Amino acid sequence: MSKGRSRREARFLEAKARRRRRILAAVGAAIVAVVVVVVVVVASGGGGDEPVVAQLTLDDYSIAGELEVPAGDIRLEAVNVGEIPHNVGLRGGPISREFRPGDGGSVDIGDLAPGSYELYCDVIGHEDLGMVATLTVTEPGPESQEN
Repeated sequence: MSKGRSRREARFLEAKARRRRRILAAVGAAIVAVVVVVVVVVASGGGGDEPVVAQLTLDDYSIAGELEVPAGDIRLEAVNVGEIPHNVGLRGGPISREFRPGDGGSVDIGDLAPGSYELYCDVIGHEDLGMVATLTVTEPGPESQEN
């Protein structure tokens, strides 16, 4: 008698091999999907970059604080330390709501390239009384270019 496999054993082993190939194909497809997602996230800059924040204080007829920031998506966060309401915005761009004395908030002003930009308060008469400042946007540092 030969030591050959029975037809039943051969069918069982073939079915087992098919299952193994299907599992390996599914695992391979899952790995490819994960790699594609990682490449897309890395290529888009991480997807979770936070804006550069410039902390400002609004006093009666002055804007002070962090007036130099690296280029990129910029958010102004301001607190009114004065005695009357103020706001702050980018000339030709977004402007915050009015902040009462002691109040504060933020305004996203967008992606700015290196250069000088004017910030101002648009409450009537405040700009004429000197409530303007220059925001200097610099080249991004090496840590922000690693993304």
